[in-house]
Order: sequence, then structure tokens, then C-alpha cells
Amino acid sequence: MVFLLWIFLISGWQPARALLSPEEEAKLGHKILAQIRAQAELVEDPEVSAYLEGIGRRLLSAAGPKYFSFKFYVIRDSTLNAFAIPGGYIFLTSGLIEEVDREDELAAVMAHEIAHIQARHVARRLESLKRLQIATGAVTIAGLLLGGGRAGSALAVTSTSLAITRALAYSRADEEEADRMGFEYLLRAGYDPSAFLSILNKITRHRWLLTETGPNYLLTHPAPPERITYLETLVAKYARRRSRPADPLYLRRIQVRLKVETHDPGTLVVRYREALKYTPNDPLLHYGLGMALARARFFQEALRELEWVVKVYPEKDYFRLDLAEVYFSAGIYPRAQSLLEAYLARHPGDVRARWLLTRTYQERHLREKALQGFERLSGELEDLPDFHYYYGKLLSEMGREGQAHYRFARYFALKGDFKVANYHYRKALRYLPPEDPLREKIRKKLETQEPRKS
Repeated sequence: MVFLLWIFLISGWQPARALLSPEEEAKLGHKILAQIRAQAELVEDPEVSAYLEGIGRRLLSAAGPKYFSFKFYVIRDSTLNAFAIPGGYIFLTSGLIEEVDREDELAAVMAHEIAHIQARHVARRLESLKRLQIATGAVTIAGLLLGGGRAGSALAVTSTSLAITRALAYSRADEEEADRMGFEYLLRAGYDPSAFLSILNKITRHRWLLTETGPNYLLTHPAPPERITYLETLVAKYARRRSRPADPLYLRRIQVRLKVETHDPGTLVVRYREALKYTPNDPLLHYGLGMALARARFFQEALRELEWVVKVYPEKDYFRLDLAEVYFSAGIYPRAQSLLEAYLARHPGDVRARWLLTRTYQERHLREKALQGFERLSGELEDLPDFHYYYGKLLSEMGREGQAHYRFARYFALKGDFKVANYHYRKALRYLPPEDPLREKIRKKLETQEPRKS
């Protein structure tokens, strides 16, 4: 929540009424999302995003009428945390996803954050800021965020910073309501409600280990004993239910993918090889080693590991998708294309496979096929920066400079570099014909005067 305050300070926004309307909250959320993209490192993996969206859809189907279209993001961060911002945007740390033991725990966290937005808790917290002199605490908050550790903590512990933090933090009543509503969503969606307790206990234990890194009042979603007791009471009212069918191997694979994407690949290669000395036939260790080797660009060794995993799990088609990705990364495009086309014949809707095949066509200079792929993916991968970059590159090669500059602008906007994004928007206007509908979109983007990357 302190991070959220910082976004408000640098964007110059201040609440004007007792409670934001859903339209105002959505507009503010879009601005905050742009700032988060500029300041935090998001994990841009289409498959991980699709996995979270799938869980989110199941939970939202149980949540009743909604103010917003929800979106889920992963921040590269080893801590165990999740937070919601205005407009239906929910963020989970990579550390949290790596720590869960089953999908039910991940769904519990997401249900809790969905409930905060559904109950308008974020909007209510913003209203309380009107009673505080926010500017007085700006330097202190910035010192805390930028300093870190004990020095930053000492700087931050002032009456003003405490007052602002307390104003933004969820109240006990907010947390209990989010627990109660999230618990209901979890039940209706067919997940095991006891997952609320197991994941909350993990987060609490993790934070005990981090108490030296910052003052306790900055920890979001506190879990005092009475809150855990309250959840235990809720769980006790229901007989333990069988959680909805899920593939535990798929979750483990997603966790390994996240680990490889968010950690140093050389270090992981050493660790996986060491672990394989003790359990040489563990397929997930071989999988992790293969993915880490690929990221470190040792492709021949990576392919051997992935081929072995595919043989061990012939029925788990998603490992073939990983194998195709490594062939693509290695520049062996014909083999990647063959695997991807066969995979999509069995799974025609898979977004990651369609994205990889489109990129394969592009690298093989099959421009018309690549163009068709980009056009079909344009709605589904709108939040993926690389989608716009490579789409823009293809359009430029095909002589469509106006559309190419628009895509490059979208790439830099998603990366948080609004100065360069606006440059490309203006270049696009120079090339686009007067009747092109993109012109109106671009004018609206430029009129919003999105904050620039600091």
C-alpha cells in the first residue's frame, strides 16, 4: 500500500470526493498500472498469464456483478505478497507463486484480492487521504522506498509517515470482509477453503523472517492471531471438500518456469545438477535444468534434457511446447514450426503456442503467415510488450510505417518509457493516411499526457 501511495504522489493525483465512481477508479487504475510497469519488473510470460486468468475467471464467475474487467499480473519479487489497485488490477509476486503447494492456495490469495476490489476497499482507503497533508510525508516515504534496510526504516518512522501508512492500510474490518467474501468465492468455484489458512500461515512465517528489512507497520495484509482464528472458524463450518480437479504437475512446471525466468540461469544450472546427483531420475529437475540451460544459451544440452522429459511424460503435451520453445530459441526454426503446428492441431486455442508459431513464421520470413498470426493475437496479447515490438518490426519490413510506429509506441508505453512512446505516436501520425482509425486512438493517447519515466 505504501507503494500505491508513492504512485499517487508522482502522478499528482489527489482524491476529490468521498468515494470514487467505478469510472474514476478505472481511470486512476490505468494510470497506476502504467507507473507500476515503469517501476517494477513484470514477468511477461503468456502461459503464466493465461494460467492466472483461468483461475481468475473461475473465481469471478462466483463473485456476482463486477465493476471492472479484472487483470492479473506477476511481479518479479522473491517476497510472498499480493495486492490490488483501483480498476480491477491484481498483482502477485513470483515468490508467492513459487511457494504455493497447490492451486487452491493460489486461488485463495486471488479470491481475497478480488474481494477487496469488489467491496470497494481500495476506493474507501483513497478517501481517507483527504484528511492528511500528503506532501509533508512525501520525502519520508521516498526515503523509505529508496533507502531500504535499517537506515531507510529509521528515516521513515515519523508521525506523518505512520499516519499516511495507517490511512492507506486495510482495516481489520476490511480484511475480515475480504476473507469472508473471498472464502465464499473459493467455495462456489469448487476450491478447498482450507487453502486460505495454509497460504496465510506461509505468508506469516515468511514475513517473520523479513522483520529486519523494514518496519512491521509497512507489511500489508497483517495476520494477527484473531484473524487466523476467524478463518479457522469459517473453515470449521464446512466439511473438507475435494478441491476441483487440477494437474499438480502443471503447477509445478509453471513454478519451475517462473524460477528460471526470475533467477540467474547459471546459478540454477549448478543447483539443478547438484540436486540430480541425489535424485537422478527426477523429471522436474531435468526439466528445470533444461530450461535453465536454454536461458543460458547452452541449447544442445537443453534440448537433450527436454527430449528426455517428453519421453518420460508422453501424455503431458505441454512439455512438447517447452521443447518447441527451446528449438525456437536455438534458431532451429523448421523443427520448432513442425512441433508447434502439430501441438496446435491438438490445442488450437493455446495462446503461447500461437505466439511462438507466429514468431517462428516471422523468423522464417513467412511474412503473410506471420501477419495473420499477429492480427489474430492482437486482442489476447495486448499487454505483452514483445508482441508490439515484433509486430512493429514486421509491419516496418512490409512498408507499413504508420502502423509500425504505432506498435513501437505501444511497446515503449508498456515498458513505462512514455517519452519514447510519444515520439513514435507522433511519427505514426506523420505516416498514417487521414482516414485511418488509428489516428483517433493515437490522439487520445497523446492527450492523456501519461507520466514520463523518471
